[in-house]
Amino acid sequence: MEVRGAGFQIASALDLGPGVSNGCGILATPTGTCASVGLAASQPLSGGICIAIGRSRVVTATDNLTSLHKHEEELRARSLAAIEADAGLSDHWNLVAEAMNAIYAFIHDHLHESENELALQCLGIRLFDAAGASIKLALSGYYQKAFHQVRDVIETSFLVDYLSTYPEKIDEWRRADRKKRMSHFSADFIRKALDKRDGYTSGERKRIYDLISELASHASYIGIVSLMTAGPDNMAQVGPFFDDKKLASWLGEMAIRFSHAAMVLLPPPSGSDIKLLSTQRHYLKVANTWWSKYRGVKHQAVP
Repeated sequence: MEVRGAGFQIASALDLGPGVSNGCGILATPTGTCASVGLAASQPLSGGICIAIGRSRVVTATDNLTSLHKHEEELRARSLAAIEADAGLSDHWNLVAEAMNAIYAFIHDHLHESENELALQCLGIRLFDAAGASIKLALSGYYQKAFHQVRDVIETSFLVDYLSTYPEKIDEWRRADRKKRMSHFSADFIRKALDKRDGYTSGERKRIYDLISELASHASYIGIVSLMTAGPDNMAQVGPFFDDKKLASWLGEMAIRFSHAAMVLLPPPSGSDIKLLSTQRHYLKVANTWWSKYRGVKHQAVP
């Protein structure tokens, strides 16, 4: 495995070959002096760092942050184009968008009817924000970090599912100190409780959580090789990069996990909030169509 950089370079002319740009608008020359690209004049400082003079300003390391953001936005446009060009990815993308819309309707537009419902709305905010962060990271080429946010969606949705099933536990969860929370509401405790509720013995909840933890959340070598490399030479990428297979893998996983999170978060349909009911009905139709087409199951009845 080798390392390749993209979108961010050191703001110094040191260790650069003749005529090699360092990404900050400065060109290293064979003599070791510096030539400003598109500026009036420049002069070298000790250590090979260049400051442009005349009409220009000092080139600093923070200029790299601007060029990094520009590169991220270029990758975002490329990612969106790739999604739009593929019918399956477009379906996944639409489902994620519909799930965000449904969650927003519940956590922002809906007036909570109890303290318990307010607590679930707060967890819904966490789900919405994790999804937004994951989308931002994935489209910009940070696949490993995007998957880490998918794990947050999974863990939070498990907690929401548990508290929705056992609403008498919500106040206990709200008031729990760290010791109580780790013993009664830890990720492992919640997974086991849900498996027991559903009669599951396959351990699928633990498997997917552990897999994403290993590849994305924890600092593991296999995570680096799996999600931070690209190309036939399996080169590790410094900074964001585009990889159509990693983008598709993330979006497929995101569609599964986040659409289910919206399902378990939304309250049982009732006539007290007609706007939310309408949003729920629309979302369930979209979700059921997707789950039937891509997973072979009907997820939930439409009210």
